Amino acid sequence: MKIWRRPASVASAIPVRVPPPLTSSLVGDLGDQYCSARGCAQKTGLACSYIDRKERPCPTGWCPEHRYVTQGAVFCPSHGRLLDGTADEFRESVRVDLGNVVPVVLAWIAQEVDGEISAAMLQLALEWHQALVLDPVHFGLVGVHRVRTWERAWKICENLGPTLRLAVVIEEAEPGIVEARINARPVLRMLVPWHESHGFGDRPVTAAAASAAALNFRERLLSALIRGIAEWRRDNVGNLESDTSLRGLVWHAPSGSPGSSHRR
Repeated sequence: MKIWRRPASVASAIPVRVPPPLTSSLVGDLGDQYCSARGCAQKTGLACSYIDRKERPCPTGWCPEHRYVTQGAVFCPSHGRLLDGTADEFRESVRVDLGNVVPVVLAWIAQEVDGEISAAMLQLALEWHQALVLDPVHFGLVGVHRVRTWERAWKICENLGPTLRLAVVIEEAEPGIVEARINARPVLRMLVPWHESHGFGDRPVTAAAASAAALNFRERLLSALIRGIAEWRRDNVGNLESDTSLRGLVWHAPSGSPGSSHRR
């Protein structure tokens, strides 16, 4: 089976690729800043090189153990993973505002259901003799009002384009709400469950309650997407053709720019 990836320069906020061996000395270079990693007292940090769309630099510093090196520069883990896994509508780097956790949250949500959704879509692609395309988390300005939107999508495609497209979407104007879409049609809209990394939603009283809320969120989202696949198959079974030109092809959207990356 052939694996393809669509060009992108910034990852699912958490890269799915294995980074190549790094040759840059930035991995081990020592700086003079205190490391921003929780619990680290090292004063060997280099500044994060990330600059947001308002030209504000990330104020953190990172020691060799905790820094993230990619595209020939040092980054904090959050911004490094972001630059390695997302893209805008033109597949160019997205400069997200400092404090904007939407792409990271969306990447986590997509990861929670990716295994089951990818497997179900691949089975459908094989049955329909089409290709499965896995897009990374990407940014776009949607509609006449140019709404700032982040999306992660799974598609089966024939030669002329997508026939079925599933997506999870978060608009920056409503960062605490995720929407599931089948061929651009909203089928589910939910509050993002609370997590200390983003603070959306009501904080559960106990850790067990937080875990249960996250599990319930995952199951509802997964059920809506799987149900959408089944309904599409039921409604289109009469269109099944015998063409096998794309059978067994999986196209993963590439998640990184030419530069190497380094994660701890």
